[in-house]
Amino acid sequence: MNPGIGMPEIAVLLLLALIVVGPAELPKMMRTIGRFVNQARSMAKDFQRSFDEMGREGELADLRKEIENLKSANPASEISEELRKAKEELRHAEAIGAKEKVVKPAANAAGKPDAKFIEDDGNTIAPPREKPKPAQPIKTGAPEDE
Repeated sequence: MNPGIGMPEIAVLLLLALIVVGPAELPKMMRTIGRFVNQARSMAKDFQRSFDEMGREGELADLRKEIENLKSANPASEISEELRKAKEELRHAEAIGAKEKVVKPAANAAGKPDAKFIEDDGNTIAPPREKPKPAQPIKTGAPEDE
């Protein structure tokens, strides 16, 4: 029922209809009103059903489009293409690196370091570290008057 029409309002309408139409014609009128309300409800249901169907068709069209996009997008081929490009870049970089790299013969074949790189200051052991000084205690509170 409508929120604006309660039992007292319906009782007043029925009493008014009984007085205006009369007791003989009241059942026919109520049947006619019932059929009209029933037809209005069925039309509203059909209208709502058609809107729901259009919404479902729109959703299905979106889903079909998304499925087609997923079918056409092959992630394996995209990955293999990226790997192929990376291999080409690596080969190109290796080719450039090989041209720039100049191999020098080893200066000392025995594996001993060159004398020019060795510094001899006579110290082989690091000097001991100094012990840190203890921290001063933190004074808190009000200053003391002496």
